[in-house]
Amino acid sequence: MTINKNKIFYILLSLYASMYLGFFNNEDFVSGTIDDYKIHLAAADLMRVDIVGSILRYDSLKVKEGVIPHSPIYILYFTYMHDFFGNIVGRLVNMHFILLIPFFVYLSLKLKFNFNKNDIKNFLPLIFFISPYFRAGAIWMDDNVIGLTFLTISFYLYLKFENNKNKNLSLIFLHVLFLALASYFRPIYCIFAIYFFLNFYSKLKLTNKFFYYIVFNIILSAPAFYLIIVLDQNEWFRPWLFRTNNVTTYALALSVLFFYSIPFIFCNFNKLKLINFNKGILFFSIIYLIILVLNFNYTISYSGGFFYKLSQLLFLNNYFFYLISFLSFYFLLIFFKESKNKEHIYLDIILFMLLILMEIDGVIYHEAYDPLFYALSFLLVKNNFFYGVIRDLSLRSTSILFIFSISFFIISAFKIYI
Repeated sequence: MTINKNKIFYILLSLYASMYLGFFNNEDFVSGTIDDYKIHLAAADLMRVDIVGSILRYDSLKVKEGVIPHSPIYILYFTYMHDFFGNIVGRLVNMHFILLIPFFVYLSLKLKFNFNKNDIKNFLPLIFFISPYFRAGAIWMDDNVIGLTFLTISFYLYLKFENNKNKNLSLIFLHVLFLALASYFRPIYCIFAIYFFLNFYSKLKLTNKFFYYIVFNIILSAPAFYLIIVLDQNEWFRPWLFRTNNVTTYALALSVLFFYSIPFIFCNFNKLKLINFNKGILFFSIIYLIILVLNFNYTISYSGGFFYKLSQLLFLNNYFFYLISFLSFYFLLIFFKESKNKEHIYLDIILFMLLILMEIDGVIYHEAYDPLFYALSFLLVKNNFFYGVIRDLSLRSTSILFIFSISFFIISAFKIYI
């Protein structure tokens, strides 16, 4: 479907202006981003005393109530932006840097689907401007969206590599470089190296270029290994690993992924009606539900995801959440079953499991998946329930995606006042 490019431009301009409005009104509809910003200010004050020594002895960089801040590279970036530009201008410059996310998503979509300037797909990158996590992260210099900026660029470079007949080595190196930068700012993003390793292997096999790909990864990850393993500076992430049982983590993360899949489910509603009822999938889903009910244990008073919080708020128990998690598992198996390409199924399963590992610490936040989920579903997920929606994007499916995003933004804004 086509749409006048001028309409896209004016909507983009309005959303861009809304970022300034949010910036100068201290917007934080996700709650907690401002508190994190203050912690990072304190960490920056400590790092200024001895930058090199602070990185080499990062475990000793204690701030508010013994909290160790996020990645040392992120704190170094945070410190430099404030020292070079000042607090306000530094945040403003960072906000514009984060706008590279929708820009590179646009470039990636253009590369993948080769649409014209009036195609409705031009609308898709605008969805990031409606994400409360994208907005708050951009305004308050959050490491999640800074890392995602580099990660999105790595997605673009990989897609460019896929489309390149000669499989240029320079594209391989640049992809690895930006994935490494994403991981240095947001260490959990390093898990996506697993997904891309399998993709590069399928494209290059055991060739010289694949060998160089491995060498690039080793070289660019060496500083992190030196800091974490050799210097034993790992308290800033190690205590958070495996804090709860795997069933709880899986169920909560699955419910959040299901939440962001809702607009795609509505877009595929006609297809879902044609899918035959599957007794095998129902059986495994019931087994999953039994395991979940017997093992679920989430005692943390914060986070948990939309459906978990809704279950607690409306029913004061977990039963509604159990139902949603059961449906999430059922739909997940349906999605995989309906895929015809085995290689695509394996890659999507791996990508899904990596998303579960995003919250391996057992504390489930939407910010881990928003706006990352949009970038992945637009660009990398191969299952036709997602890929088909973007490939055949219509006014109806675009409306569904944006109504969902706007509704979540309104709920996020409203909840801070109740």
